[in-house]
Amino acid sequence: MRPKGFLAAGLLIVGAALSAAQLITAPVSNPPVTGDISAPPQIESTLRRSCYDCHSNETQWPWYSKVAPLSWMAAHDVALGRKEVNFSEWRSYYPATRRRKLQWIGRAVHEEAMPQWWYRLMHRDAKLTPADRLALERWVESQLSGPENRPSNN
Repeated sequence: MRPKGFLAAGLLIVGAALSAAQLITAPVSNPPVTGDISAPPQIESTLRRSCYDCHSNETQWPWYSKVAPLSWMAAHDVALGRKEVNFSEWRSYYPATRRRKLQWIGRAVHEEAMPQWWYRLMHRDAKLTPADRLALERWVESQLSGPENRPSNN
């Protein structure tokens, strides 16, 4: 077989594989919101813009979440994000769990680990500005020093 024949056969195989992959759907759903986080308007707006697609039950599933294999990756990332912290279930967390999740949020924001770079490629408005980061860090600090997060003397 000549090189052009190999290329055509390869493209045909890739096309067939991608077409067959569309038969395997990814679980893209939004469970009910059971206890959304309460935050000042600026913080809530930033969280909704930059975090909620992966860290809430209010995911806005984009077009690529319906095309395999991208749909598999999107569903996997959202499942992991919701497991790490889910703002739609915030009030159901025990106080110690909230504290740990706030600490995680503070580290992720400070280290610029969130939102992840590949998410920002398709969602440019999710990028956190330096002002957004500072506001989130201050908010996390205020939540961690609040009365419900202080250790008890018992």
